[in-house]
Amino acid sequence: MDDKSAFFQPVYDLLKGGTAEGVCLKYKISKSELDKRLAEYQRYAKQLAALDNMPTEKISRNAPCPCGSGKKYKRCCLPIHEDIRKNISKDHWQKQREQSKQKKLLEKEVQRGFDMLANNQFDRARKFAERLLKTYPEDDRLHDIVYVACLNEGDYDRAFVIARNRWQVASEEKDYYQEKGRHKREEAGHIVNFYSPSTWLEKFWIAQRAKHYSKEFPKTKNPQIEELVNRLKSANDLKKYPARDEEGYKQRYNDLKPAIDALKNFGKDTLPHILPLTYYFNWASLFVPEIIAALGTEISIQLLAELSMFRYPYFAQLCLKEIEKFGEQAVPILKEVLEKNKAFDELKVGIMLVLGNIPTDESFRILAGLTEHENPYIVNWVAQAIAKHKNPEALKYLEKAKQRLGELSKIAGAIKELTSLKE
Repeated sequence: MDDKSAFFQPVYDLLKGGTAEGVCLKYKISKSELDKRLAEYQRYAKQLAALDNMPTEKISRNAPCPCGSGKKYKRCCLPIHEDIRKNISKDHWQKQREQSKQKKLLEKEVQRGFDMLANNQFDRARKFAERLLKTYPEDDRLHDIVYVACLNEGDYDRAFVIARNRWQVASEEKDYYQEKGRHKREEAGHIVNFYSPSTWLEKFWIAQRAKHYSKEFPKTKNPQIEELVNRLKSANDLKKYPARDEEGYKQRYNDLKPAIDALKNFGKDTLPHILPLTYYFNWASLFVPEIIAALGTEISIQLLAELSMFRYPYFAQLCLKEIEKFGEQAVPILKEVLEKNKAFDELKVGIMLVLGNIPTDESFRILAGLTEHENPYIVNWVAQAIAKHKNPEALKYLEKAKQRLGELSKIAGAIKELTSLKE
């Protein structure tokens, strides 16, 4: 470990979820020393970020800063860039300029690939991205294009492998960046563009479910269902439905309600046909939760819980709202979902919040047990969920979590709320 890594090691521990008190105790340093090292690390990280945003051509001092802050260049990154230029060689600067040109060209190519996906040209998009990956193997956007194309072509095995591998890479790169302040694969000479580990974890889960559902609900030919599903897909036609957000949803829903209601009459037979609509975010996917909920069975609750873990905007909320309508009946099914597939626990926060809205003895016990989860992010949200039960007994679990994890915002808020109930 080099001197800089050793100096910043307490900061790395803090960024990985450790508490300030625990880090200071471990490294035998004061809180003021930890704050000093954190400030130094932030300055160092800012300098590295500025290096990535260094313009290859001259920029006016009064022009907007290339980092995107909205400030004038002279009042933002210019002083840092001037300092960097004094300390890097001409060869390094030339390499930086060439790489910047490549990145600009790559941006245009990546957009072309996503445009192909938007136009349902999945085979063309996949082959296009595969060619680019031979030159740019560490660009997650290109891997994403191949991944989405594979899902739409029904190649769930390959989508699964892509998502799993890129999740592992993203996790490794995140840890390396926190420790070294730079990307490992960039050091090897690659142009990189990494998604966050949580983004690939979601995609990994989607591909895993797609594989599972294709076996659990094998598709059989049913012209009536297929015709109705094709009508739902018309919701993705932006020329026919240009409206967006809530207005766009209502317009599409009102137009397609006859098809939605007709699909409900086919019961479980609809599942092999409607589940693939959810494997990528699109307007048609938003009608799926209501159709699944209409089954009224335990499989409805399970599927809605698993689909909520896809975490698409609005879609996940629709899934969770349908689950809440089942009330107490949903609790044992949600418990089963929470106990399985532990690697994906951080995607289950929405399910935990639903348990907060169904105040039963069993849902309370489930949430109380989750306050001991090793992931601070999960415990923080569990605190908010369990506080909704307004049960003072939750205080002992939250206080214990606070001692273990420190002053997380939602834990502190839940303790304050429950304490006021006792007064």
